[in-house]
Amino acid sequence: MTLTERLRAAYAAYAKGDFATAKAQGEAALSAQPANPTVLQLLGVVSCQTGALRQGADYLRRALANGGDTSDNRINLARALLDLGDADEAARVCAEGDLAGSAELQAMQAQILKAQGRTTEASWAYEKLVSENPEDFSAWNNLGNARHEAGDLEGALQAFQHARQIDPQSSLLHTNMGRVLISMDRYEEACLILEKAALLAPKDPAPLLELGRTLTSINHIEGGLRALGTAARLAPSDPKIFLAIAVAFMDLENNDQAEKALRFAINADPGFVPGYLNLGILLEKANRTEELRSLIAAAGSAGLVGDEIDYLRALLLSRDGDRAGALDLVRDLFSPAINPSIKAQFAGQLADRLDRTEEAIGFYEDMNAAQAQSPMGVGVDRSAYQRAIAALDAQTTPAWFAEWAAPPQPADRPAPAFLVGFPRSGTTLLDTILMGHSDTHVLEELPIIENIARALGEMDNIRALDAAAVADLRSQYFAELDKPSPPPPGKLVIDKNPLSMIRMPLIHRLFPDARIILAMRHPCDVVLSCYIQNFKPTEAMASFLDLANASRTYDRIFHYWETCREVFPTEVHMLRYEAMIADAGAATRPLLEFLGLGWQDAVLDHQKTAAERGFIRTPSYAQVMEPIYSSASGRWKRYEAQMREVLPILAPWVERYGYSFD
Repeated sequence: MTLTERLRAAYAAYAKGDFATAKAQGEAALSAQPANPTVLQLLGVVSCQTGALRQGADYLRRALANGGDTSDNRINLARALLDLGDADEAARVCAEGDLAGSAELQAMQAQILKAQGRTTEASWAYEKLVSENPEDFSAWNNLGNARHEAGDLEGALQAFQHARQIDPQSSLLHTNMGRVLISMDRYEEACLILEKAALLAPKDPAPLLELGRTLTSINHIEGGLRALGTAARLAPSDPKIFLAIAVAFMDLENNDQAEKALRFAINADPGFVPGYLNLGILLEKANRTEELRSLIAAAGSAGLVGDEIDYLRALLLSRDGDRAGALDLVRDLFSPAINPSIKAQFAGQLADRLDRTEEAIGFYEDMNAAQAQSPMGVGVDRSAYQRAIAALDAQTTPAWFAEWAAPPQPADRPAPAFLVGFPRSGTTLLDTILMGHSDTHVLEELPIIENIARALGEMDNIRALDAAAVADLRSQYFAELDKPSPPPPGKLVIDKNPLSMIRMPLIHRLFPDARIILAMRHPCDVVLSCYIQNFKPTEAMASFLDLANASRTYDRIFHYWETCREVFPTEVHMLRYEAMIADAGAATRPLLEFLGLGWQDAVLDHQKTAAERGFIRTPSYAQVMEPIYSSASGRWKRYEAQMREVLPILAPWVERYGYSFD
């Protein structure tokens, strides 16, 4: 074959995607003319297409050196070098070309600047391109991305809006716009744009992944899972999608499904470090320490290293009792895969247990700042919960109670007992102790009463409930109770949900004979403990992002609790956390008598009970696996300097419940 015939055959094969034949014909032609720039260009492009980037870059360099100094060759060489990670040489290749005569070469130079992290210069380069060709969709889109990376969010959105006028059907553009809106904390708008992107490219998983993540981040988890499920069907081996699915299930506290998704992600890509990270966090939270140890070993065998694996090692060191080593390891870790609020809380807990108070409070401040800046945190009114409780307080009066319809008939099933108390008052330790009794069936923070209250609407609707309506609501309660775990006959149901203490009117209407357990702890310890916990910033939990708001919420809730005690004839047993940790047996015996239960020694083996119960929903999951310790009692004294301004808010309750500031 002549050179022309070989080139013709090579180009024909390349056009069909037959790169092996194209390369073979090109190499045969090159053996005849080793310096032919056309042949060298062909071999360079084919080699890059097949992933042989270094060989392709060498062919393209030779093409440039042998008379093939064209913009196309420089662009292809620069792209190969960029893919090889040599951005500096790629920039030199562009700079030595005819930049003024080639918009494509200018675009390549701008792309390299962006890859080098020189986003402002990249933006200038793209601005030059769009000024010379205002209808260049790609340049406007790239300008938007460059401005986004440079932090110019308004400018990025303006660039994308220009691009949308040119091509309103681009799914990629709408996805990019959605990402900018997320960065601007405009999550609802971002979801609408991402839904549009998904409609424009129904077979592309990328916009669905972004949509699912965003919906999950603003607590629209069911919608997020629907989007992520569709994305998973389109890309069934993409570990990033299954990680996002796992995060959504963890938010739903469906940890079995979360674990399945994480293991699927790791199986799909054994080098997917975020999968190991989140699975390890899940195992540690479920008190499955030996499985965490095995996971870290498996990551090491796979050659995985970095901050994510070191974070898991820090979790394990803490569980093994080496808190100083864990803190040294976790303090300076950084990875986009590690939630900053979770990392800061862990570091704060380690510093606190090591009695490094100043260091601990700094970590807790970082934790709460990260939560305040999170998608849920930016949209919540931190004082709304206090206003809502104040409204309930104003409504709950003896005159209002006197207007209630006639008392309902007794329930078909025995009334549950309700374990309530301000968060972090020892309710998790107490419910674990109660779980150890063979005649109890404990519900751990299932929002059954809260959901009934929401469905009922205005609290004043309780006043008009007749016997039939009460019976219907009771049936709803027991139906929801039976879904996760139907109680065996004869067992006392204990519904533990701390903030059900603000639902006393509804509880009393449905179950006037219900026994109420109030978990009590020193108000200063409780408020501090809430401040240093990494709660999801819902309307209620956002109160704890700063000490002042946390203290005002405590004041509002206990004022309302005392109002309810005065209005409703309820049976209440108060159990102090301090008494429980001083002598669990002595504190628990009167409680069991109050509940009509006989004494069983098993209630004191709370560590065994905690190990058997598996995943614990509350932040106390690690503490209840340890022996009962007193270090958390009076902890607020170590932080007294930080709490000084809120002590006057708490003082009435310190006195009311028999505590002191000493």
